[in-house]
Amino acid sequence: MSFVIVLSVFLIASVVTIVNSIDLTVSTIYNYTKIVSLVIPQRSELSVDDADVAISRSMPNAQRVIPTGGFFMNIRTVFGEVPFIAFGLTDADRDYVLGKSGDRLSSGRMPMRGRAEAVLSSGLVRNKHLKLGDIVAGPEDSGGVAGTPVPVKLVGILSGPTWIAFTSKSFVDSALPFMPRFLIITSSSRGSLAALSTDLDTRLHHDQVSLLSYRNLVTEVRGQLSAMYLIMTLVNAMVILVVALMSGMLSNIYFTQRISEFAILSAIGVRRTLLLWHAVSETAVVTAIGWFFGVVLTWLVMSAMRGTVFEPRGMLIDPRDTMAFLSTIPIPIIITAFAVGTIAYRLATLDPVTIIERR
Repeated sequence: MSFVIVLSVFLIASVVTIVNSIDLTVSTIYNYTKIVSLVIPQRSELSVDDADVAISRSMPNAQRVIPTGGFFMNIRTVFGEVPFIAFGLTDADRDYVLGKSGDRLSSGRMPMRGRAEAVLSSGLVRNKHLKLGDIVAGPEDSGGVAGTPVPVKLVGILSGPTWIAFTSKSFVDSALPFMPRFLIITSSSRGSLAALSTDLDTRLHHDQVSLLSYRNLVTEVRGQLSAMYLIMTLVNAMVILVVALMSGMLSNIYFTQRISEFAILSAIGVRRTLLLWHAVSETAVVTAIGWFFGVVLTWLVMSAMRGTVFEPRGMLIDPRDTMAFLSTIPIPIIITAFAVGTIAYRLATLDPVTIIERR
């Protein structure tokens, strides 16, 4: 029974971890939206209109509004390849944004003005399997808006929690004159950026621009995943029900095999509530042990597969996903409750004299 519980815990926790990896992947890749929000022109426009620029600058919590552009590169995700922006900023603005992110240059150097060079965070470097001197983006790239007219070389790697990329503003202005320009908006702190983005979202002209913020990003992703979460919940519920029924039947079989022992204890005066507690506590211990080893097995397998299977395919997982392990807690609870019901019924109808005489 413990082995069945271990496998069921591993199955449920693994499924939840993998499904949650979609949310984790998107929120990690675009976690630069925790430090900046972007006001982006609609497809038909090359820049944010003056009215929306004025609205952005008038926001009381806006610390800095930076008009800029950039180039796109392809990165691997669970959805396939998607474009990721490299911001074209002046040295002062780049250092300012880096100060907000908490990242720092760990190897190489910063891009020189006007050159086809870029600096990427270590997460992006791992995702694209790059090293210093490799090409980040170029004219041969495919996939929507990704690519640059000249090859862009990786000259520096950033270390830190944020996935972010930079090139020089002068390179973007000269090499990508028809790339749409957008606004980078920052606030005095990460905590105030969420409120700023929410307020700004209500004031912008959405027929002209759109706002990329962490809140909008998470809301959109989780809305698209709602159907998948519903399916996952139903599958998990069915697995838990089947395992509970199976384990309850096994508990009933074990009780039947020891019926003579319980009959003798009952005949010599041991209270049936104590007998029930004895039987149920054994089941609870077995299920708790099975659940614990199931959690450990899940953590070990997911940790081993994170760097070898998932991350090379652009899929970020958390082997210690709290939601995954919380989803397995009903397994030992329901199994123990089912055992209580079946064993309590057998004890209530137990006739110790008849059983002892048959023996």
